[in-house]
Amino acid sequence: MDKEQKDSTTDETGVVRKFTGNLEAVLTDCSNADIHLLDAILDIVGALIIVSDVDGSIVRFNRMCETTTNYSFDELQGKCIWESLLRKEDVEQFKVDFAKIVDGQYPLSIENFLLTKNGQQRLITWSNTALLNEQSGQVEYVVLTGLDITERKIAEQRLQYLAHFDSLTDLPNRTLFYDRLSHTLGHSRRYNQMFALLFIDLDGFKHVNDTLGHDMGDLLLKQTAKKLPNCVRDTDTVAHVGGDEFVVILPFIKKVQDAALVAEKIIETLSEPFLLDGHECFVGASIGISVYPSDGDDIDTLLKNSDIAMYQAKERGRSNYQFFNTEMNSRALRRLKLENNLRKALERNEFVLYYQPKINLSTGKVCAAEALIRWLNPKHGIISPVEFIPLAEETGLIIPIGEWVLRTACKESIEWQRAGYPPIVIAVNLSVKQFRSENLIKTIEDILDETQLRPELLELELTESIVMEDAEKAIKVLRNVRDKGIHVAIDDFGMGYSSLSYLKRFPICRLKIDRSFVRDITTDPDDEAISTAIIAMSHSLKLDVTAEGVETYEQLEFLRALKCDEAQGYLFSQPLPAKEFLEFLDSSVTF
Repeated sequence: MDKEQKDSTTDETGVVRKFTGNLEAVLTDCSNADIHLLDAILDIVGALIIVSDVDGSIVRFNRMCETTTNYSFDELQGKCIWESLLRKEDVEQFKVDFAKIVDGQYPLSIENFLLTKNGQQRLITWSNTALLNEQSGQVEYVVLTGLDITERKIAEQRLQYLAHFDSLTDLPNRTLFYDRLSHTLGHSRRYNQMFALLFIDLDGFKHVNDTLGHDMGDLLLKQTAKKLPNCVRDTDTVAHVGGDEFVVILPFIKKVQDAALVAEKIIETLSEPFLLDGHECFVGASIGISVYPSDGDDIDTLLKNSDIAMYQAKERGRSNYQFFNTEMNSRALRRLKLENNLRKALERNEFVLYYQPKINLSTGKVCAAEALIRWLNPKHGIISPVEFIPLAEETGLIIPIGEWVLRTACKESIEWQRAGYPPIVIAVNLSVKQFRSENLIKTIEDILDETQLRPELLELELTESIVMEDAEKAIKVLRNVRDKGIHVAIDDFGMGYSSLSYLKRFPICRLKIDRSFVRDITTDPDDEAISTAIIAMSHSLKLDVTAEGVETYEQLEFLRALKCDEAQGYLFSQPLPAKEFLEFLDSSVTF
């Protein structure tokens, strides 16, 4: 093609087309077959095509435009593009862009919303071609070629949203939280300003999840996410960083008391009842607070310290807040080391069982023993159960540890019998996680089969709070246990909130009076009255009673006078290793 031929079709931009005469006249000169062919070509193009004159009046309109806008060509022919198809807020900018095309300022890409006949908005990106009259050299027509990018934009926006916001709560997620925390930290360093970080953990979330299901747990998180922003300023950030954990960034605070006021407001707000699909639930919040710059000069340190303070709040009774201090850090490091050692303790065979005898108050002889776990750590010596049992509960290690206790107690009891000792009942404590476990009954059955211990020689002890947490479910589990021939005792009775209507339905054989009532039973009229009532009530329900924490002969004689069935405590013996316990049995001491 020579240069003269090239100039008759396109300029070097590739977007200007020259033609001779008026477009309508050209079309008029075409045969019907040519026009149909032209229309067919326009209609099969997978893009919107609008041909207009320089005033924006529509001359041609392909089928894709009809499909997208729901307008027919007849409805729009001769009408102005921006008056018929654009939103009011897009008109002025479109006019500016359109004028540039007519003035030869091309190529130019335009993006705007197209209004459909039914009022919907479709986002279109336009490319353009200017048609010049070859004789006058002026732009006479504009061809707009558009692509509908609505769905693509929605998908992009959704991806952008999911990258920065939590899909469940609609709060900033961990990524956006870190970004805002980094920005706050940088600003605070630059202008020497104080800010606070609040780490929030819901106290009752796991209970809701376990009893009502994960859907209700999710609903609780959603409702929490709606409540929290009402407790802070618009300039603050509330984020959901996972599970039942939320964090709040409080920039530009003047004193640490400002953070305390926010924490108090959050605790008060989250203490109000939640309505979850007809279930009224009460939860709380434990909050840890770290403050820049006193508690850290970087993101990781501030987060770690607020987390440590949150755990301290939980240890102090939950539904409270604690500021971080250095003492907490040393405790947290000890806790971390303890957890690491605890995970290895089973495989290293560092646990042993001690046994505390129970005395039949009618005969004065040993009738049973409570198995109590002890941790003999090579470096730290004996670690108190008070220290490691809560950690085992929290980490889930209580399940394998509890199974080890049960198996070892049954195994040693059989060994004693084979050595010629009379069979006695061995009592084993069950944790809340063990009691909730779906495998509890099978685990007990397998251990009894494995050790060949008679079921009636095993007694399971559960605290009052465990069985009352979900009383109906507890009744079903306890009936299964009873049907196996195993005894069940309620430990620490009087410290919980038992309903007598439930108590008489529980398939149990024994109540244990908490040591706090026994301690002052001979001097405190209230403790005397409570113990007397528990013993009388138990006997009326055909339950035996064991008194814990007996340390004096006065307490012992008082309990005998009340017809208490059994007692245990330091008056008789402290918990003993298996060998010493057998020596105690050999001594045949009678009380």
